[in-house]
Amino acid sequence: MNSYRKVRSAERALLVLRSLNQRPITRIEDLMRNTGLSAPTLVRLLETLSELGYVHKQSRKTGYVLTEKVLELASGYHGLPLFIDQARPILDALTERLLWPAALATREGDAMVVRLSTIPQSPLAHTHSTLQKRLDLLTRAHGRAYLAFCPAGERKGLLQQLGSTLLKIERSEEQLTPILDRVRRLGYAERSHDLDPETTTLAKPVMASNRVVATIGVTFFKGARANRREIVSALGEAAKQVGAIAKKAK
Repeated sequence: MNSYRKVRSAERALLVLRSLNQRPITRIEDLMRNTGLSAPTLVRLLETLSELGYVHKQSRKTGYVLTEKVLELASGYHGLPLFIDQARPILDALTERLLWPAALATREGDAMVVRLSTIPQSPLAHTHSTLQKRLDLLTRAHGRAYLAFCPAGERKGLLQQLGSTLLKIERSEEQLTPILDRVRRLGYAERSHDLDPETTTLAKPVMASNRVVATIGVTFFKGARANRREIVSALGEAAKQVGAIAKKAK
């Protein structure tokens, strides 16, 4: 038997964090259902967690997401770099400028994974969320941007790792080479045209100390006559800003 009473506020805070961890974006209604706590209690807890940097409010209607600071709660964790959460204002500014949704992704094994997304802030978003979505290295803009600008040895290892996939989609290393050469020549990558008839994505690498630490992309409707030159320019500026942050965070 414990010699002290449980600290209910701490118990509730952890309950909220666990509930937020179950999905990319969580609304107050979802938290009420999952935790059994009242709306006023949840608002106080969320505001406290937001001030401490563990939670970010996407918008009034969309809901709340965890920030990378929650990784501090995992002792000995050496996963996602801290610069990712610091890049959030840069992506927000990118979408404010272009209106189209932007995303930041990092490589995880044989795919790029979306770590940040401005879909909730974009009036032209094509879907409700892409957070934690895995993006193929060979056909997605983020993946191609990473492969084109990562070191040759790393690229060769990744292509060998993806050997079975390469055979499945009938794309050998020789067939992929001109695609990556074009990406390096243009400075940005585009998603394979046959993946989606309605939208496409342009992506640029985020470089820090001569290595690719992430990619930033913007997705838009193909028929919208989007200004590609402006998108590429804005992506380049954002990638440089995030790269500078990543370099300092090392």
